[in-house]
Parts: sequence; structure tokens; C-alpha cells
Amino acid sequence: MHMVFRRALLLAAVTGALTLIAGASGGVNTPHSGWYSGNPTLGPNNLADIVCAGSTCYAAGAFGTLLRSTDAGSSWSGVVTGLTLDLRRVRLAGGPDSVVVGGGCSLRRSDNGGATFQRLPFSAGDLTCPSPVGAFSFPSSQVGYLVLGNNAVLSTADGGQTFTRRTAVPMIPAAADLLCTSDMTCFAVSGGSVQRTTDGAVTWTEVAQFGLPLFALEQADATTLYAVGQSLQLLKSVDGGATWEKKAVAGVPPGDFGSIRCSDADNCLLATRQGNRIVRTTDGADTFTAATPPAESAFAVELASATRGLAVGNFGSAVVSDDGGDTWRVVGGRLTDEFTLVEAATDRIAYAGGLAGALARTTDAGQTWASVSPPTSIGIRAVAAPTASRLFVLADDGTVQRSDNGGASYRLLNTGTPVGASDLVATDADHVVLIGTRGVRRSIDGGETFSAVSDRDLRGAGLLMADTAGPGIFAAGRLRLLFSPNGGLTWRRIRRPTTSRIHSISFVSTQTGYLTDTSFRLWKTTTAGLRWSEILSTGREVGEFDFADARNGFAIVSRFGREVLVRGYVLRTTDGGASWRPQLVAPAFIRDIDVTGGAAHALAGPSYLYATTSGGDVGTARTLRITTRGRRLAKPGSITISGRLSRAAAGEQAVVSMKAGGFWRSQVATVASNGTFVSRWRVTRPRSVFVAHILGTADLTGAGTKPIVVEVRKKR
Repeated sequence: MHMVFRRALLLAAVTGALTLIAGASGGVNTPHSGWYSGNPTLGPNNLADIVCAGSTCYAAGAFGTLLRSTDAGSSWSGVVTGLTLDLRRVRLAGGPDSVVVGGGCSLRRSDNGGATFQRLPFSAGDLTCPSPVGAFSFPSSQVGYLVLGNNAVLSTADGGQTFTRRTAVPMIPAAADLLCTSDMTCFAVSGGSVQRTTDGAVTWTEVAQFGLPLFALEQADATTLYAVGQSLQLLKSVDGGATWEKKAVAGVPPGDFGSIRCSDADNCLLATRQGNRIVRTTDGADTFTAATPPAESAFAVELASATRGLAVGNFGSAVVSDDGGDTWRVVGGRLTDEFTLVEAATDRIAYAGGLAGALARTTDAGQTWASVSPPTSIGIRAVAAPTASRLFVLADDGTVQRSDNGGASYRLLNTGTPVGASDLVATDADHVVLIGTRGVRRSIDGGETFSAVSDRDLRGAGLLMADTAGPGIFAAGRLRLLFSPNGGLTWRRIRRPTTSRIHSISFVSTQTGYLTDTSFRLWKTTTAGLRWSEILSTGREVGEFDFADARNGFAIVSRFGREVLVRGYVLRTTDGGASWRPQLVAPAFIRDIDVTGGAAHALAGPSYLYATTSGGDVGTARTLRITTRGRRLAKPGSITISGRLSRAAAGEQAVVSMKAGGFWRSQVATVASNGTFVSRWRVTRPRSVFVAHILGTADLTGAGTKPIVVEVRKKR
């Protein structure tokens, strides 16, 4: 992510309510908005660390991910952190409701189980710092220690409100882990060395040196400690860390230990840094058994009790054990098919189709998905689901199959003469229309028979897409827009807004619809195409989009402002496109979106499926406004765009965009504590449009303005 936008996301979540959303048995909420992931069930972000206190557990990982469980890992909820950096470590600070999570230059603490968090200011800001967090440990509620990437050590005696510099760990490379067994005694591993302090990090003493790098520490009981590292290295101390011995690890395939957790001195679980082994010992590291994780991977392990084991890894994978790690079962999971489209049937039922005949169905508004693939290896081009049970599927080879039980079984339909099928729509269970580049075929008996539609306006239309609006159907090729008021029986032309080719359409009634052209401009009509107006409030080009009704819709954008990295952003409107609120949904670009009633479904990357039933907003609503002095200039010159954001957090970043000469440009303006910001522009074109947006935080929604126009009078 571009540096300025990372700052926007990080500073926005300095303090405040971080929301816990999404059910334990279904999709887990994303870290940045009111969307939740249904595939993978626990989200697509890699999980790097896990910690438990009894049945309360936390898992942290990439892209600001923090999950919470209250049933020892059987189910999870997502915390909206508002962060995009990787949270590599999570630790407890005196009890199950006190959790500290961090990575990079950011450290957060909650003392109410994740309901609210506060920033622990070990550095001046979250964006940059002299050295990032390496490891941290809180032996009690108020006392904690941090070791940074340069081996500097900081301590706190007030729960992280303030920090004091202590003596650095005297080894290179950077310390890989830190474990404090009391308020004054801590251990750090750096390279192959184990360092100990007994005076609160005033001095450090090397108590072990075994050559190979060590990566993790664990306290099993009052006197038993373990350290693990490269090439299955395992060290054990039985005298509180004063002396250490190396244990031989036999019967385990080669690898590097990166995580260890113990329920007592004898029973421990270990995970490899490669993520391909969970190792168990029941006799204090004298013997070992190894198992392959039954999910994607296992990078971190935990024991919530003597018998309850947990492990987490790539793509939000999580597994649990009820016999101390002897056997494991998967929590959540994911479909690995590559999807290309998502289509909603009702608020709760939707389908995702893709390559090699992949088809998945959700019946709980995108919380979970199951495969309902038809008997074909051909890619799925379109899906039409007019009822909860009836489903029509168009494959890339032009064949159409029908299911009458939601995808449990299918039968092939005889559509007749091929029409170069590109889309399929159904206005109800009986009326099905096959749209193609060489014509249209129509069925009025649920696909039992199809007949060709003869209409003058269909000739040479080269239709590529269609949308339904009640009994009416809108269809478009690149250069033609058509409307049928009677389920595809007759057609008439609709005027296009420009001479540019059509990219995508979405109609919500026979009069009101939206269209993007191949210049990625968004247009709206409320007169069935007699008049069109360009929507200029998006702040950037728009490709794919969808509307549920005349006021509510989403548009996909690949970036926010001037950032370089492509992310899964959407813009949401609730006023028919007059203004838009940006939302960050996924770490990968969103390929398709579909809105029906009160639910929206989105496909990101090759297989990440998201949904929202709350509109995707999180937190308290706020307003954003911009203005400028004098909107008519006598000649080209410089202007200042002034803005104000309600309920602002100081340091947030407002994105101000200008469209002139057909192109969008953006600037980033820092919001002051009173909510004001300014940006300065050189205006040379006869007409320039300005709009501003701000991304939501963990407890405040995003916001967008209506456009303002600045004109330069032409010389006479």
C-alpha cells in the first residue's frame, strides 16, 4: 500500500471501539469494514500467532487480522481493527480479556475482550518508527516489555501508557522472541543464544548458546522452559532458565520449529515454520509424534487445556484437537475453485460460478458456501436463479442446464440453434432468455423448449450482457442498448449516453438504470434512456458495479486515492450516486459484485467470497464537505479546495480528486483535529470537477462529498 494511505488506516484506529462482527459458525468479519468472508470461512488472510486463556482465544495475522473465540477455537469472530499491516504477534496481559496485538510500528491493547482498543505509544506514530516491534511480553497486567527490531528494549509499568528504555539485548541478529516469567525476569532468544535478565532488563546474561538460530520460547510451569528453532532444535530448562540442555528430536521429518505451547512440563505442541507439521510430546520432549495439519498449514499452536489443542496458518486455516493433539479437525475451511462471477437469487441465496464447471451456493447470506457444481468441466459463463430452488446455468460452450433443487441435481436443456450465448436471464421460474452475439432465444416453459426471437432491433446487436427489471429485460452489446418490456418477446432500442462502447449495465426499473462505458465513466438515466447524466462523485474511473434499487448500489475500484497496490475496494452509495463512501473489503481486487435486496455479495481474487447484510459500513456515520472560493475563474489559475469532516480523528487522510479533460487526478490532504483540511490545485481546463472521500476507521464510517464544479471562462 502507498505510504500515505497506510498512515490513513493506521492513525484512524488509534483509540475507540473496534467492532466484533460475524457469527462463529459462519463467515468472519473483515478487519476493515462491515463485510464478512464466507470463503475462506475465517477469511483469506494468513494467521501467524495464537494465544488462549481457557476458552478465550485470539489469533492474529496478515492485513490487520485479529480473530476472537470464546469456545476454545470451535468458532471465531472478526475484530474490525482498521489496520492493514501484518499483526505478527498476540499476547495476553494478565487475563483473558486483556490482549495485546502488534506488528510493524503498531501496538494495540484491549482490556475488554476486543470491544475497544487503545494504541500503546512505544513510537511517535504507526506509520514510521526507528525500529519495528520484534516481540513483547506482559507478565502481569501493568508490567510489560518490548524488544524492537534493533534489539532495543522498552518497559512499561502502567500497562503500556508510557515506556522506559532499558538495556538492549546484547546479541545480533534481532531477537526472535521474548518471554517474561515475572515482572523482573525475562528471556530473549537471538540467533542461537538465550539471554536472561533478572532485574527488569537493566542487565542481560547469556545462559545458553547452541549455534543454530532460535525462534520461540515457552514457559511450561514454574521451573520448566523450552526454546525451539532451526533444524528441529529444542532446548529445555528445568531450573527456571538458569541452565539449558538440548533435546534430541527423533521421528520428525526435517524442518524448523517456529512455535511451541505447553499445558504442563510434559505435554507440549510444536509447529514448524514451514507449516507442514504439528508435533506432539507427552513426556517432556523425550519422544515425539508428528502429524500433517488437516488444513492449509499450521504456523502457530496453542493448548487451551491439557486436551484442547489449536493451530492456525495460511488462508485463515484453523484446526482443533480434543485429545491434546493426537487427532485434529478443521474449523471453517475453503473452496479452492477459481470463480469468475457471483449472482444473488435472494437476500440469503447466491451462487458463484467459475472455471472448470465450478459452482458454489450459499443459503445463509454468504456466511458459508458449498459446492453445487453441475456435471460439466466447462467454465460457467452465467447463472440465473429466479427462485430459491430453480437455477439455470450457462456454460462456456453454450449449453444450458437446469436444477430444480438448488443445485443438488441438473438436467441438460435443448436450447436449439446456437446463438453465441453470452448471458442468461430469467424473469421468473418459467421465462428464460438466452442472450447471444448472434441472436436471442426464449423459453416460456422453464427451459423445456426454446424459440428464436425475431426482431429488427436484434439484428447485428452483438449482445454481450443482460439485466432484469421486473418483467422487463435490458440487454447490451458494445454499441447497442435494447429493452424488452415483455420478457424478451419484443425489443426496442434505448439511446446510449455517449458514443463510447458499453462496458456494463444495471437497471433497477423500466425507467431507472446505470451504465459504464469503456472509458469507465458512470452514467444514470431515470427516463429509460431518453436522458443520461454522468455521475461525477466517484472520484475515479469505475468498471463493474451493481444497484439494488434506485438509491443503493456498489461500484468496484482497484485503488483508493494515489496508492500503488491493488486492493479490494468498493464505493457505496445510498443516494443514487450523488455521493459515495469508500470501503476496504479484501486484500485482493474485487472481480464481481451483485446486490439483491438487503444483501451484497462480492468475489475477490480467484476465490475469496464476501458478503454484507449491513451495507458494509461500520461505526458512527459522519459527513464530509468541500468548498472553494469562487467557482468561476476569469483565467486559468490556482485554487484551494477546503474541506471539513465531522467526527474526525486527527491525522486521517482525505483524498481530494479532480477530473479535468476526461482524466481523474488525486491529492492526499491531512485532516486536522477539528476536521478541516485543504488541497491546492492548478485549474486550466474550461470545466474541472472536484470531489473528496475518506476511508472509514474501526468505529467511524467512510464518507464522500457531492461534486463541485469550477469553470474557467473562455477568452473572447
